[in-house]
Amino acid sequence: MEIERRKKVSVDFNIAPLIDVVFQLLVFFALTSYFVTNPGIEVALPGAESAVNVQKQHTIVYITREGSIYCNTNKTELQELTAILKGMPSQSKTVILKSDETVSLGLVVNVIDAIKSAGITDLIIATEKKSD
Repeated sequence: MEIERRKKVSVDFNIAPLIDVVFQLLVFFALTSYFVTNPGIEVALPGAESAVNVQKQHTIVYITREGSIYCNTNKTELQELTAILKGMPSQSKTVILKSDETVSLGLVVNVIDAIKSAGITDLIIATEKKSD
């Protein structure tokens, strides 16, 4: 008489597909994080040899090639800029002006005048470091 023995069930966990998925996620996030660096308004800054990096978070005013004015990515008009800047919190009382290099000097001066009218004393005009 033969006794039928139970068959052992072997459980093998295949980790190769898991490694493939983790690698694909790593590549996806590495590639997409590169494109998130500076979204929004495109401005070609003028170059300067004395340019330095600014580390703090400030209010940024953009002037685009077309003459549009943005305050922290929100489109605004020149007449509204002073009121918007007056309503800013006290810790962001430094304004960085990023103007396209092709914008007329008259518009830049008008924006600077609006910034000064809002009581802003610290104004930084953004430039790019000239490469030799």
